[in-house]
Amino acid sequence: MRHTSFQIAKMLIGLAVLAAASVVPATGAEKIKITIPGVSALFAPLFHAQSAGYFAGEGLEVEVVVVLGAGSVQAVLARDAQFAIGPGPYQLLAYEKGQPLMAVMSILTRNAINIVMHKDAATAKGITDKSPLADKIRALKGLKISGGTPGGFFHQVFISYLRKAGLDPQKDVQIVGVADLQGLIVALEQRHIDVFAAGTPIPEAAVARGFGVMVVDNSAGEDPDFAEFMMDVVMVSPDTVKRRPDLIRKVVRALLKSNAWLLDHPSEDAVAVMKPILNRVETSLILAGLQKTRLGIPRDGRITERAVTLTQQFLHRVGTLKTTIQYDQLVTNEFLPR
Repeated sequence: MRHTSFQIAKMLIGLAVLAAASVVPATGAEKIKITIPGVSALFAPLFHAQSAGYFAGEGLEVEVVVVLGAGSVQAVLARDAQFAIGPGPYQLLAYEKGQPLMAVMSILTRNAINIVMHKDAATAKGITDKSPLADKIRALKGLKISGGTPGGFFHQVFISYLRKAGLDPQKDVQIVGVADLQGLIVALEQRHIDVFAAGTPIPEAAVARGFGVMVVDNSAGEDPDFAEFMMDVVMVSPDTVKRRPDLIRKVVRALLKSNAWLLDHPSEDAVAVMKPILNRVETSLILAGLQKTRLGIPRDGRITERAVTLTQQFLHRVGTLKTTIQYDQLVTNEFLPR
């Protein structure tokens, strides 16, 4: 946790993350850390809030730290960071283990994890990006798949689809662990894997480079079962809710302002913010990723009860969540405008 976000991203993902806002914070600004599980266009509201100086305007100096997968949530539980922004499944699974966190708002309300297949594998399976979704999922049988780190959220999306298609994840596919996002693209291109899942615009990069076929484009809303989801929620410890409501309100205000800006401005205007962060991704793909991400940004920041229900159903299908957790045990709306 002592590395800057740039160092961690370079070491673990090979992508640059801005560790400080482009606007210099005022002297005496409170320093806080916000962890995220990876780098993609899905975190555009966070990076725009940082670059535009919204956090600085609240008297905060924010360091964004990449901690892969569920480790981003564990950093908050260990008090190494004040906030985590990431998939609700991490919060739900931590809660079931007796490690409660509260979600105070959302910056993305649809599951935006996409699945891409190598074009040769797709040809052999007789599918295209226009094939029915059910056919594309059944075509995963017998292939080498990767959702990054086994057990992580991308991996869970794969397991969910396999089970919906009646496939056995233990027998019908070969699961391959790949430690970073750039590695997924390389592994697919070199046919070390046949398919991978990741957040936009990483799958789109494989398609644009000519060796990938999009199997599921959730960021564009292809699967209606994922249209409402706890995709990127802002999580804090119950102790912070109790003792630092002022801090939470500052972060929420900055992120709500960013949500609104991204909804009210063309996605082209946000490319300059994301380009240094996704520095190995073509500008056209960053724009495409932002255009898709924009579809799931909530202006009011609210996490609905339906989103919580559907996220839990997803985890029940995957087999990782055994119980059903009540909405008010996971979400508080007290920091959002009424």
